[in-house]
Amino acid sequence: MQADENLLFAFALTLLAGLSTGVGGLAAFTNFARKEKFLAFALGLAAGAMIYISFVELLFGALESFEDQGDDADEAYTKLAVMFLGGLIVTGLLGKMMESVTERMGINRSDLSNLTSEKSTDKKSRKLYRTGIVTAVALAIHNLPEGLVTFLTSMQDINLGIGIAVAIAIHNIPEGLAVAMPIYHATKNRKKALVITVLSGLSEPIGAGIAYFLFFQNMDPEAFEVVNVFVASIMVYVSFFELIPTSLEMGHGAYSKWGLIAGLSVMGLSMIFLT
Repeated sequence: MQADENLLFAFALTLLAGLSTGVGGLAAFTNFARKEKFLAFALGLAAGAMIYISFVELLFGALESFEDQGDDADEAYTKLAVMFLGGLIVTGLLGKMMESVTERMGINRSDLSNLTSEKSTDKKSRKLYRTGIVTAVALAIHNLPEGLVTFLTSMQDINLGIGIAVAIAIHNIPEGLAVAMPIYHATKNRKKALVITVLSGLSEPIGAGIAYFLFFQNMDPEAFEVVNVFVASIMVYVSFFELIPTSLEMGHGAYSKWGLIAGLSVMGLSMIFLT
């Protein structure tokens, strides 16, 4: 009976942590969401959050894991570098393919018909929309291991599980902004921005489901680290080649800069709760 209660509680914690991504998506419903200054800040904040997660949490964690599995420092670093750079190249090629496809197919014209900003153009709207979708996919993949960790930790220690779930929920909010704001500004469709944002967060309970079905099986930890390195390469690519350039194109460099600093700071503070 106690085990069943822990199981349900662990799933509930993981679901709530994932749904917190939608809190960031709710920003699309505020008056600030109509202002390009806020978009510039939000994109910078999202980029800072993703850069911090990638380098401090995912890549550094993978390097430590490779060393713990028996690789010496040079071997672990070489393995990490090859995987990371390879991931960047693959992501760049996929991004080029996606850009080509969206240019041929076009974005739904009804989604773009309500654009009101004089600075907005179809090309800019397509780029914002693509940025939001790519970010949503990257974060959905990133949230899978988060859900797995939250679930397994909660099954073993409820108090520790709560702490991890709260910390993950905190740093999921700027991730939600990263998805919602570009999509909202591209389509002026608040419902679509929120739905896509929530869907990207729901991969966390999916991760919990994976953890549940594989709970009693021996899993190769290196497989998870390979996924983490690839996810880090996706988020770094999105940050440096999509989020930051798009933020700067808004023409509000100060807001972009302080958004970037805020994103790094939020992630740094939230990670304190994970250690």
